[in-house]
Parts: sequence; structure tokens; C-alpha cells
Amino acid sequence: MKRLLILSGLLFFSLILNAQKNFEKENIMILPDSELIISGKTNVNKFDCRFDIDLITQKRNIRYIQDEGFINFNNLKLNLLTKGFDCGHKRMNADFQDLLMCDKFPEIIIELDKIEFVSTEFVKAFITVHLAGKTKTYSLPVQTANDRFIGKFEMNIRDFGLEPPKKALGLIEVDEEIEVQFDLKISN
Repeated sequence: MKRLLILSGLLFFSLILNAQKNFEKENIMILPDSELIISGKTNVNKFDCRFDIDLITQKRNIRYIQDEGFINFNNLKLNLLTKGFDCGHKRMNADFQDLLMCDKFPEIIIELDKIEFVSTEFVKAFITVHLAGKTKTYSLPVQTANDRFIGKFEMNIRDFGLEPPKKALGLIEVDEEIEVQFDLKISN
């Protein structure tokens, strides 16, 4: 029995090592002229909250496996500080941070799980969003050209247990659907 456990352990360990060898490694950097914007609407206006890209421009080591028609990523995440968003007005920034519960959850994490090759100009990205202690997956088309990735996707804030705020005694209501837009320029 002891011998079986040892052999099983060695087999498991060697499988893990072999699986890790299949991952290719690459260093990338998100360039400062990239954009990431969260847009929303109220019943009277629209708002755009732009993320300070300088907070995520450091070089990062990515690991991936290329399969037929897919690239699977290992732990490729964008950690976005909620305080890194600027909505153009101090009060709107505070309201946005309150909505995202930034005191309790200071980061939004967007994880790129895999991409599927659709055409020479588009891929389908499969992502996981971690927001306010909840997780939701999305798939979205992404335009690709010259190390540039452009796309957008909609999220319902209620999916993350967040309540759309009401202001001015309930006269101004924020729509529960928000849109995340990105134009990321990448360098090796």
C-alpha cells in the first residue's frame, strides 16, 4: 500500500512537471497610450470612468499553451485598482468607488482564460471578471491588429451583488448595465 502511494505521488508529480513544460513564456507590457473605460448611463446623463493605464504598464510574464484554434492562458490577469478610475468629477469618482465597494474590494480583476481564433482580424476572448467578491465569465469579440486589442462587453452590476445608486432623492437613477471598453496596445 505504501509503495502504491509513493508511485501514485511520483506519477502525479511528473504529470504536473510535464504539464508545466508545455506552457510557453513571453514577456509583455501594456503601453501607456492604451485605454480602458467603464461607461454607464443614468436616466438623465451618461458617464465615462477612465482607468489610469500607468497603474498596469509594468512588464509581466505570461504563460500560455497554443492548441488548435485556441490559446489557453495560465494566470493572465489585469488587476485594476478601483481608485484608479477617473470619472471626470470628484463627486462622481466617490460615487463610483462607493458603487464598487472599493473599501472592501479594492480591485477589479479581469482574467484572460483563453482566446479562440475567429479570423485574421478577430478573436473570441473568454474572460473571468472578479468584482465585489463575485465572479462571472464572459465571451466577447476582440479586434486584433499590430499588437493592439480592441473590444467591449456589457456587465450587469446586479450580477455582482451591487445595487445601482439613486441620487437626488431618487430622481437620478443609474442603469444597472455598464459597458467596459478597451483599446490595449501591447509590446514585447
